[in-house]
Amino acid sequence: MSYRFLAVLIASLLAAAPVAAESPLAQSLTAMRGFDQRVTTIGFRLAAASDGWCADPAWLPGLELHEITQYGADWRAAAVEAFGLDDDPAVLALAANGPAAGAGLQLDDHVTSIDGAPLPGAAGVAQGSFDRGARILDALDAAFADGHASLAVRRGDRTLAIEVAAVRGCPTRFQLIPAARLNALADGQYVQITTALADYVADDDELAAVLAHEFAHNLLHHRARLDAAHISRGLLGNFGRNARLIRETEDDADRLSVYLMARAGYDPQAAVRFWTRFGRRGLSFLSAPTHSNWRQRIALFEAEIAKIRAAAIAGRPPDPDFVHLPLPSGG
Repeated sequence: MSYRFLAVLIASLLAAAPVAAESPLAQSLTAMRGFDQRVTTIGFRLAAASDGWCADPAWLPGLELHEITQYGADWRAAAVEAFGLDDDPAVLALAANGPAAGAGLQLDDHVTSIDGAPLPGAAGVAQGSFDRGARILDALDAAFADGHASLAVRRGDRTLAIEVAAVRGCPTRFQLIPAARLNALADGQYVQITTALADYVADDDELAAVLAHEFAHNLLHHRARLDAAHISRGLLGNFGRNARLIRETEDDADRLSVYLMARAGYDPQAAVRFWTRFGRRGLSFLSAPTHSNWRQRIALFEAEIAKIRAAAIAGRPPDPDFVHLPLPSGG
């Protein structure tokens, strides 16, 4: 986490966010948690609403954990100050009205075991590494593989046993990345959005538009499909067949994103609002020839939104007609 990011985050958020922590670094972490909460909630809603659109559904608890070793040396004391972190992982974010929140989990609860098994420890893990965090996520996924899990929680000087019954949805991990660059990406397993872009969106519907586009890439297995087609990225991705096939995946992600938004209860028109404002200002991490220009993208959104509205009038759920879902994960 860089001091450049700290300056951007504090300048744009901290003045408007009530915080209890005293040090600037702890205050920035507390402010960033507001983004984590929004990303977790929206990601959970999108993933849960997509149930039936993937061949490999998962059980979603609506819960994000963090742990002390993922913070670098400059930020470790701030994480302790802001969140009370110690050697046990703790609750960073909860999806609003999600299973974990409904079961009684609270922010900053320390999770000492899941289904009676201790979570991976911090011994020997380098500071600033996500190695332990990834192992904890894997343990969480394994515990919820049957749809429910028992979490042993330390809250202050109390120890609680909390039973969480998850809901089904399509698996993707939604993650906030501290960075001053406007960016978002998907890699087949994760959807990541930078703090700068999360701050740029006007509201939760626009944030859902960005996350839904990236989530659509994962649902459609675009990374695996491009890899199987031996598509080059980077500089070579801007030419010929590479650019054409990448652009096709981007168009399909745009088209599917508004269906995901509608199914999750977000306004699909927010995709038009966001990408129009983003395109007109020239703020683009998405550029031709691997992406359609913003006017072409708006036309794609509007065509699919018209179909969604027609389906609603006819009493039908919003289902895309340009792709067959669910798709096999290796397809």
